[in-house]
Amino acid sequence: MPNTLMLVFTKPLSPELEGEYNEWYSNKHLWDLTGVPGVIAATRYSMAEAFVPPGAPDGPRNYLAIYEIEGDSAEDIQRFWDALIAGIGFGGVDASATLDFSTISVSFAVPITPRVTRG
Repeated sequence: MPNTLMLVFTKPLSPELEGEYNEWYSNKHLWDLTGVPGVIAATRYSMAEAFVPPGAPDGPRNYLAIYEIEGDSAEDIQRFWDALIAGIGFGGVDASATLDFSTISVSFAVPITPRVTRG
């Protein structure tokens, strides 16, 4: 069964908090999320030094986290989302005061083709 990707763009509240934000996100939050039922894996990416092709818009977020979620149906995504909200509710998934909540962007990408690999 193909899996869904949850794409989360974020940035710290201020440049002064970036170190604390990265420490929390990489060493706490990713691990919290991988404990949520339905999450297979998580990876963070830095957009801060990424190459922006000429003419392409430069977004307001500095970081991207990609979470691989089991399944590809609306029911699978809803089941994961409900588990995430429950995790936040009982404290298994926390949020940091260093996170700029006004810029968070969350999207779900559902596969429409099989995975193609080289060779």
